[in-house]
Amino acid sequence: MPQILFFAVVGVSMILNVVGLIVNLFIVVVNYKMWLKSHRNSSSDRILFSVGITRFLLLGLFLLYIICLFISPDIERSVCIPTSFLSCWMFLDLSGLWFVTLLNIFYCVKITNFQHPVFLLLKRNLSPKLPGLLLACVLASAITTLLYVVLVQALSSPEAFGPRGNGTVFDITERVLPSVIILVLISFLLFIINVTSACLLIHSLRRHIQKMQRNASGFWDPQTEAHVGAMKLMVYFLLFYVPYSVTTLLRNLPVSVGMDLGTRSMYMIISNCYPAGHSLLIVLTHLKLKTKAKKFLCCNQ
Repeated sequence: MPQILFFAVVGVSMILNVVGLIVNLFIVVVNYKMWLKSHRNSSSDRILFSVGITRFLLLGLFLLYIICLFISPDIERSVCIPTSFLSCWMFLDLSGLWFVTLLNIFYCVKITNFQHPVFLLLKRNLSPKLPGLLLACVLASAITTLLYVVLVQALSSPEAFGPRGNGTVFDITERVLPSVIILVLISFLLFIINVTSACLLIHSLRRHIQKMQRNASGFWDPQTEAHVGAMKLMVYFLLFYVPYSVTTLLRNLPVSVGMDLGTRSMYMIISNCYPAGHSLLIVLTHLKLKTKAKKFLCCNQ
């Protein structure tokens, strides 16, 4: 039975990875072709292009890990995962999360109709400053990854805390606590930013509907459609992101070493659902990408 579960989980994970690779490659290719055709891209398309590249590389790394797991199942029971794999995974994962957060902030600022000076300033300066913001996302991810790796390397030996008892035992909680704190702080910061953006969008939508009710002009117009579309994408992101961040955190705790195969299998499937599922929802809620996808599917039928 455990062997059947193992192969089933590996199979499902590979399917999710392949779907995610295709969807993110589609996002990258469509945005690149539109840029070649018009020699210009909107700010949201540039962010989507960055999201597609990072997630394509991340899912490729996942697929490589699954293939290694399929060839050698004992790698999942190993306490030590190569530092290079962890470093690449964490950098790509954080970069993708920061890019999606920037995308949600962009939708919030551009769609909402607040007249606060801060919002007006952001509306004027967000698009011109976008290349610098994308670079800042990459640098923040690189610095966080470097700090995480340095802490893990520095605290991975018993000598980091001095001798304990007979001189060979050390407290594993103290060893992993600093690195876990980093993950918690980053996850909490991203969660707060995205929840704030979603709440502001919902508040703006409520004000817009109330204004339309007072004017007796109906409930649905392009502004309402933009609000609802962006709000749905943010809610979908949070629904995928919260379980993903929790499983990522738990996998870095000492208790993950003794977890059974069923729990590890659940973690693996959730880890693969987030990048593939959210990218698919981006295509389904983005007008240009959805149109291109329909044309592509119709031409291949």
